[in-house]
Amino acid sequence: MILLFWVCAGLVAFSLAGYGLLWCMLAGIFGRRTPLPPETPLHATVLIAARNEEAAIRDKLKTVLKQDCGPHRVDVLVVSDGSEDATLQQALSLNSPRIRAFQTPEHGGKAQALTAGLARIHADVVVFSDANSMLAPGALRLLLAPFARQETGGVCGRLQSQHGKGRGGWLARAERLFWAYDAALKAAESRLGGAVSAQGTLYAMRRELVPERVPGDVADDFYISVQAPAKHRRLVFEPRALAQEVVTSHTGDEFMRRVRSTERGWRALMRMRRLMNPGKHGLYALQLLLHKGLRRLVAFLLPVLLALSLAAAASQGGIYSAALLGQLAVYGVAVGALVWPPAARLPGSGPARFFVLGHAAMGFGILRSMAGVHSVRWAPARRMADE
Repeated sequence: MILLFWVCAGLVAFSLAGYGLLWCMLAGIFGRRTPLPPETPLHATVLIAARNEEAAIRDKLKTVLKQDCGPHRVDVLVVSDGSEDATLQQALSLNSPRIRAFQTPEHGGKAQALTAGLARIHADVVVFSDANSMLAPGALRLLLAPFARQETGGVCGRLQSQHGKGRGGWLARAERLFWAYDAALKAAESRLGGAVSAQGTLYAMRRELVPERVPGDVADDFYISVQAPAKHRRLVFEPRALAQEVVTSHTGDEFMRRVRSTERGWRALMRMRRLMNPGKHGLYALQLLLHKGLRRLVAFLLPVLLALSLAAAASQGGIYSAALLGQLAVYGVAVGALVWPPAARLPGSGPARFFVLGHAAMGFGILRSMAGVHSVRWAPARRMADE
């Protein structure tokens, strides 16, 4: 039992902190530092799948049209996924020859909208970006620059929460901290075995690597972006290619978003599990296993660790009692703050709630995936009006 406690505690600690610290250290010592070659002119199409985004799509397209793309030719294709509002009309209202837009006859889900859009794209590179994420100046040129290397199959941009909007709830603050950590880890992974996968806010792929059909029951950003390492091309993280987005401060909405995201992400990981073979994919395979595999299993290791701590504290006391009390304090503060709002003023309550809700959603999402639940249709993950 004591051995199991330490094994479980070690796995949890390594996944939550050790892996990131180790990879950042290794990247500082062994990571790539070669400069990019001169830019190669490319034709890129920004593909935006939108569902009921009339409030955001016009502003989003303006941020694309204002981009200084250097030698690259960039146009836009908007696919309105059976929207029930004026998303299509708003997209066409800019009257730009660089913008194409059409609407699917019915609401079939984001994957179906992406598949319909890809059938109309013959550019060198496809840039994927969410309708409610606004591109920072220069983002597209920075995103396309690494394609000057033939080994580059895809490039991931960076999510940055918008400033000056929103109520700044504890969940939004915690998520901003999470994305800052995520960016540091992605930068380290990119310099070693390559970025593990992209986040749907902003990323680009060579057109020939993008599948013609995107499965409707998986995380599309993960599934599409890992096609680069699957074809032995490199996935690169460019932290200066920024897309800004408002994060939610509504606990219920965010919890279910994370459940659906994990359900689809886990299914995508299992479908692409061959990439976790170090014999074929080297260091990238190890990064994928640790970052995406072990990290999600922490949701199940945490209750096991709590049970082992209880048993060890009863028989051994000492450090095991301290470990038990520490876990109970985190869970107690999180649950207390959720059921009794004044408890939210307690120091550390925000990170505790983010930690507990995040892992609860992760575990629930994996169980849904294993039970055969398929979340196909979608709604905007973060509504700008909410904030």
